[in-house]
Amino acid sequence: MSSTKCVAVVGGGGVRVPLLLNGLLRRAAEIGLEEVRLYDIDPRRAELMKALGEALRARHGVFVRIVVADSLDAAIAGVAFVFSAVRIGGAEGRIADERIPLQHGLLGQETTGIGGMSMALRTIPFALHLAERMRVLAPDAWFLNFTNPSGLIVEALVQAGHRRAIGLCDAPSGLKTEVCHFLGAEESETSLGYQGLNHLGWVQSVRVQGEERLPRLVEDAPALAARVRSLGFFGPELLQGLGLLPNEYLYYYYFRRDALERELTAEHTRGEMVHDWNARIYREVGEALMQGSADDAIERYRAILAERRNSYMAEVTQTDRDRGITADTIFREEGYEGLALKAMSALAGGDQAELVLNVESAGASDVLAPHEVGELTCRVDQEGAHPLPAPPLPPGPRGLVRSVKDYELLTAQAARSGSRETLLEAAQAHPLIGDRRQASACLDALIEAHRANLPQFA
Repeated sequence: MSSTKCVAVVGGGGVRVPLLLNGLLRRAAEIGLEEVRLYDIDPRRAELMKALGEALRARHGVFVRIVVADSLDAAIAGVAFVFSAVRIGGAEGRIADERIPLQHGLLGQETTGIGGMSMALRTIPFALHLAERMRVLAPDAWFLNFTNPSGLIVEALVQAGHRRAIGLCDAPSGLKTEVCHFLGAEESETSLGYQGLNHLGWVQSVRVQGEERLPRLVEDAPALAARVRSLGFFGPELLQGLGLLPNEYLYYYYFRRDALERELTAEHTRGEMVHDWNARIYREVGEALMQGSADDAIERYRAILAERRNSYMAEVTQTDRDRGITADTIFREEGYEGLALKAMSALAGGDQAELVLNVESAGASDVLAPHEVGELTCRVDQEGAHPLPAPPLPPGPRGLVRSVKDYELLTAQAARSGSRETLLEAAQAHPLIGDRRQASACLDALIEAHRANLPQFA
């Protein structure tokens, strides 16, 4: 395997950074890792994540330098991988992205619809700047994007000519884990055929040791919906009608009115809930570290993060079924970090991996042009992520993918140009936005709320 030597985490003060650090430290000898650089506009939070990382490093008994870089350039110079996990506008920006649309009768969600559009408009200019600095300072590095909306960010990067960019989302891999548990199958022996866009995709094939199991799964939809939490959102009738297994975010599309009504009546938005959990992590982990108890800091971190993860989408689906996550499972690499580390290991020259990633479709999908970014099953090796050919989607899913892809292309264009007309075209293309007058008023309010981070719309 090629040595990675040094990797950078941009947004290195985020609460999920210790998960990534833990995985990197576990693989340090295997991948030849010598240094991890954290960069964040809030250096105090980056220092806190570094301290927690040092506690994890001691547990693993490896020597890897963990440093807080004082500038973006210092963080990325000469690295092999850049993990981007930024949140432009912070937690308060996410809350605005969720609350303001609700005030205008639209779904408030940070990755899709008009809330996701707002997040993308703030993030794309920074992502392009980061990619340009990487072109100068780390031209061979891979840009691994954690930031939502992940596929749209990578679409903007690809449009601008940055081809070594991959978008990460753990929803497909999480669904695979749940389905394998239902089947009693090993994940290593199971292949998932997946096609769509980020947070808008379907499982088209489930092969266990080469045997296709999807038809039998669909036939057993009542049991599947009862036992697989994310599929329980949809009910057996929809699963059998589709003949496919949907990404959990399709709940917003298939049950748009229910989702909106539940968001309008919920006491707190997801962003408000996450803000409070994150504040607890920073406070309680910081207190434990100040008291010299690294073990207590790790345990507090695990317990709070498990609580946060178990509640995912509960506010909109109104389900009391958690995801079975406990503090003991937090460092088992079951989320974004596990996907990122598998991709990184394969890209660094380790064993090939089959992963669902956001990359240029390269002709693998008949819905997308070869240069358009989709969320697709890929074979990942040292040369990159190669999408595997996918069968045609049925008309309903196909129409959704095409309309949302058109929205993504227009949104990426508007983020660069600052064109309000292009922005309105993008809003009209999205099935969760649509109405021009409603979208115009909501966008006015979002642009005003985020004016400091949207100079292109001045």
